[in-house]
Amino acid sequence: MLADYQSANPIFGRTNNPWNVERTPGGSSGGAAAALAAGMTPFDIGTDLSASIRIPAHFCGVFGLKPTEQRVPLTGLIPGLPGPRPIRIMSCIGPMARTVEDLAQLYAIIAGPDGRDTEVAPVPVEEVPQLTLKNLRIAFAPTFPGIPATAEIRTAVEELAKQLAPLCAAVEEATLPQVDFNQEGARAGTLIGMMTGAFQPEEQERPTTLAHYLEALHFRDQSILAWERFFETWDILLCPPSMVTAFPHCEPASPLHVDGQDVNYYLTAAHGTVFNYTGHPAVVLPYKQDRDGLPIGIQIVGKRWSEASLLAIAKALTEVTGAFQRPPGY
Repeated sequence: MLADYQSANPIFGRTNNPWNVERTPGGSSGGAAAALAAGMTPFDIGTDLSASIRIPAHFCGVFGLKPTEQRVPLTGLIPGLPGPRPIRIMSCIGPMARTVEDLAQLYAIIAGPDGRDTEVAPVPVEEVPQLTLKNLRIAFAPTFPGIPATAEIRTAVEELAKQLAPLCAAVEEATLPQVDFNQEGARAGTLIGMMTGAFQPEEQERPTTLAHYLEALHFRDQSILAWERFFETWDILLCPPSMVTAFPHCEPASPLHVDGQDVNYYLTAAHGTVFNYTGHPAVVLPYKQDRDGLPIGIQIVGKRWSEASLLAIAKALTEVTGAFQRPPGY
């Protein structure tokens, strides 16, 4: 099942989370994350149009990288849609693994031009440098304005920031770009709908014009520039990958629960989709567990085209966050 925050398919049915089979591994790359956590594969490939690498990595306690858009070829992505290739921005293919080293090695293999996707620039993939925490400038956000997150997830971000403060050049709660995060998510959804539905007969009846599409790209450009200015000051943003940990299997679009409050299902990806919208790279790394024994991941985001330094920072952060932990029984 694609384009959802759970995973299932008509052949094998529902995909379970190795940490608790009553919980989802996330989606849409939930099978990859579950297989990694269970030790069935040493690494895997995911796709990320709306946090679909990062949510499963967070739910299953593994590492995942969403590269800058157009860093990894999209050849073969979502085959079978009518018309010419519709997905040209926002979506990414990226690696998933149990260590940052494996993440970096797999990224180096898949990044760069393949001779088929003409939008991937023919530039070398930089080697991941060695670095320490001491010179890093880290901004953190326990959540984003208007976007809910459980108290345990917000606290995890704050706890990690507190642990890092004496080890880094600067660790401060972020003054985030002046964007409406809910509006950004809505605009991302609009763009996704425009692209995936462009050649669908039912969508062609809607009054979407080239002017609407160009206006959507204009708003996107403004957001990209706002975040690039933010990363002129900070090496990374430390923030949640999602508002919740792995939730119980449910019907898609069912309300989810954040500290006792019903919350829109589709806000599950709100902390991640903003960076699909802007194209910024992000890594999710496992950090701790919640009161139910489910993984809590941390998302780190860097400026566009900064995968090498972002992976180096992720590696350095594991000195504090720790290594991959196997689910009980695996």
